[in-house]
Amino acid sequence: MIFPITGNVRYPLTIDPTVWIFDERKIEVDQIGKQIADNAQEAYYAKMGAAWDKGITEGSRTDHNKPMTREEKDAALRGTFAMPLAPFIRNAEVFEGATTLRFEGVETVELDLSALPDMYLQFSKDGKVLTDGPVHLLYRDQIVRSVERITVL
Repeated sequence: MIFPITGNVRYPLTIDPTVWIFDERKIEVDQIGKQIADNAQEAYYAKMGAAWDKGITEGSRTDHNKPMTREEKDAALRGTFAMPLAPFIRNAEVFEGATTLRFEGVETVELDLSALPDMYLQFSKDGKVLTDGPVHLLYRDQIVRSVERITVL
């Protein structure tokens, strides 16, 4: 179950949310909106700094894939996860003048592009792929189910 991101973008994308379970950017749905002591960017810089230090002291390696621990695998098979939408829209490179995101599925919803940091795409429930997916848009207190296409206007 894939969906496209098209419209006023330099690079239209085709997204397969079934692989997001392995992505480090995923977040548990019940954690969305909660204040975390370290924000995501600070955590990223700390992780990269630690990797840099390790590379200097121990040398670098070519395989950067870290295997999942048993606990991480079990959590992935039980959790309800969402992915921030912002990195995908940034990678698509929105053209200047674009102001709106249209989410199409069972219903069509248009939201202002400036609200992008608050938008998440839910891709799993209780460790399973959504049956009415491919994704649901989670935006503040609003849920848009069965999103099949995202268009930048």
